[in-house]
Amino acid sequence: MDKMKNCKTCGAKIAVSAKNCPSCGAKNKPPVYKRVWFWLFMIFIVIPAVIGITQPNGTAKDTSSNDTTASSNPTVAFSESSVFDGDCGITASAEMGTNIIGYPTLTISIKNTSNKDISAIQFYAVPYNVYGEEITSWSASQRYLYTDDVIGAGQSDKLYYDPFIESSIKTMKLYVYSVYFSDGSEWGDKDATKSTILSKGAAIEVLGES
Repeated sequence: MDKMKNCKTCGAKIAVSAKNCPSCGAKNKPPVYKRVWFWLFMIFIVIPAVIGITQPNGTAKDTSSNDTTASSNPTVAFSESSVFDGDCGITASAEMGTNIIGYPTLTISIKNTSNKDISAIQFYAVPYNVYGEEITSWSASQRYLYTDDVIGAGQSDKLYYDPFIESSIKTMKLYVYSVYFSDGSEWGDKDATKSTILSKGAAIEVLGES
């Protein structure tokens, strides 16, 4: 005997297998899950989509994998900035002037504010003429200033640079990019590039003009 159900249109009892309701004539449509198109949709659309968002072992894909990779492989810029973080271990000021024959001089006053002796310091100079324009003709080797005078913890020193400075140089910007301590540690990077020095180095105020 056929199972009975209520007609969705008039509510009369009809056989489940009946094509039409004998009371109102409405079509007796089978449930969605019994229709062919429903299973075709599940097989070709839904199931492949579910498989596609899971890994072969059935676990969900980690959509943050790219971010994790980026954070676990620091960029060069991040590495460079880390060696320039913190106190460089000195305070310094500089002054432009002229020597007895009228050539520009640069005097750098340094105080070692750390509790370690300093074995060497490296500076980078950017020279400017009387118009405030950078002098690009000044050779790259002349821009890198260096001292290996030992400066004890808490001690001060003065550095003088004059004969090599061109007469057209009136003032300059000065940066510290490496402070090397007697215990072998270093603030900064003695092999830093110009762009790194200008963006990460410690700027020293230069007073006066030649």
